[in-house]
Amino acid sequence: MSEKIMNFFRNDISDLSEYKIFDSKNMVKLDAMENPYDLNIKFEIKGLSSGSVSLNRYPDADCQSLKNKLHSKYKLDNKYDLIIGNGSDELIQLICLAFLKKENVVLCPAPSFSMYKKISQVLDLQFEEVSLQEDFSLDLELMLKKIEEFDPAIIFLAFPNNPTGNLWDKNDIDLIIKKANGVVVIDEAYGSFSGESFIGKMDNYDNLLIMKTVSKIGLAGIRVGYLIGEDYIIKNINKLRLPFNINTLSQKISEFSLENSNYLENQTNDIIKLRELLISKMEGIDKIKVYKSKTNFILFKVLSGTADNVFKSLISKKILIKNMANTPGLENYLRVTVGSEKENNLFIQSLKNSIN
Repeated sequence: MSEKIMNFFRNDISDLSEYKIFDSKNMVKLDAMENPYDLNIKFEIKGLSSGSVSLNRYPDADCQSLKNKLHSKYKLDNKYDLIIGNGSDELIQLICLAFLKKENVVLCPAPSFSMYKKISQVLDLQFEEVSLQEDFSLDLELMLKKIEEFDPAIIFLAFPNNPTGNLWDKNDIDLIIKKANGVVVIDEAYGSFSGESFIGKMDNYDNLLIMKTVSKIGLAGIRVGYLIGEDYIIKNINKLRLPFNINTLSQKISEFSLENSNYLENQTNDIIKLRELLISKMEGIDKIKVYKSKTNFILFKVLSGTADNVFKSLISKKILIKNMANTPGLENYLRVTVGSEKENNLFIQSLKNSIN
């Protein structure tokens, strides 16, 4: 290691941690909230051989065709614009970059999606958290108090919330948006599994941004997310986006999925049915507490023994789920993605054998 090189790194880099991915080779993979179904082969071939994919050319820098289709899908007024991002992570980063001022604060309930905090910390934005209540509902009184105290530039609200899987009260969120002077970002990454959205309320507020992704409905591999908001907000955030951030194939597959949305919607409906069946089976297992979910994953608490031991036991049985031990407040919790019927059955049997 060269000390000369190390001296050039930013001072706080040693305090940051890498985002580590568990090796899932030869495992039943139920850790990353992915759709368990492969795309139909005909669906893939038609999308990639339409004659409109020119890989020798740079992609459409503005993703205009995709944006037009999303505009139509949500019947958006012309005062709204979109940014297409390389997954939600890039959009979160762009939002934070746009409001990167020394005095600005980012506010978020906790526990919630880890990238809100990680990206804020990487950019040296002050990050404030408000703990959820015991049932994972919003502590509205404390949220409003913190808004008054910090006047945050950005508030992130995952709807439904990750990793708890629940939907917060819409009236509470309305009060938060009304109270905030800065932007309120409603992250609807799992909205397809809940049937709820704030898009219909956009006309009520001038500080509301809606963030969505195609990752959770079956297209995680193409890394496409999008942010919807008032034109002047989106235009300013978009100035910080790097050119050609979405490759041609990702754009075309996204467009094709919108044109054939019934295919993915049917898969989503199947996953919702499998989710309810999986919850029912998990509730029949002693020594765990299972939380209702409006997403494609289920959070549960280990009541006897430790979640670490259950996690390790599942790993030994080639079942990979998410250990929440590093998430404050969820030290003895695990999270499982809803898989195929076969995967879910393997998980249930392995879980029964792993609980003390």
